[in-house]
Amino acid sequence: MKPCLADVSAILPLLVLDHEHNKPARRWFDRLSADELGLCRHTQIAVIRLLGNPHIMGELAMPASHAWRMLQELLQDERVLFLQEPENIDSIFSTLLTWPFPAARLVGDAYLAAFAMASSRRMVTFDTGFRQFKGLEVEILAR
Repeated sequence: MKPCLADVSAILPLLVLDHEHNKPARRWFDRLSADELGLCRHTQIAVIRLLGNPHIMGELAMPASHAWRMLQELLQDERVLFLQEPENIDSIFSTLLTWPFPAARLVGDAYLAAFAMASSRRMVTFDTGFRQFKGLEVEILAR
């Protein structure tokens, strides 16, 4: 199977046992083989931001240093590797920024879609919005 790039909607529930999507995220993760899952800086930052947000995590909100350690532990797994930004990402990213309306929330998704395409990976997510990016291979995880 083509290697993947995961967005925050797949990684956060993998790290948070009480998350409503932890079980499906775990089922997906357990099927992966060595070096199949790629993480990029954008996803790392989003995970750290969300794990530290008390509006999302409640009493489980944690310092950024703890969230960083969790991600570093995840990267120790043989199935996971950190991906550097692909050289040709800009040419793809610019083609995905074509909305006729202000869409600030879509910029991050467009970046991840471009990253996945530029690195020949499928996007793994719970977010069905990634289907809008023409040319992106998307795996939507079952809830």
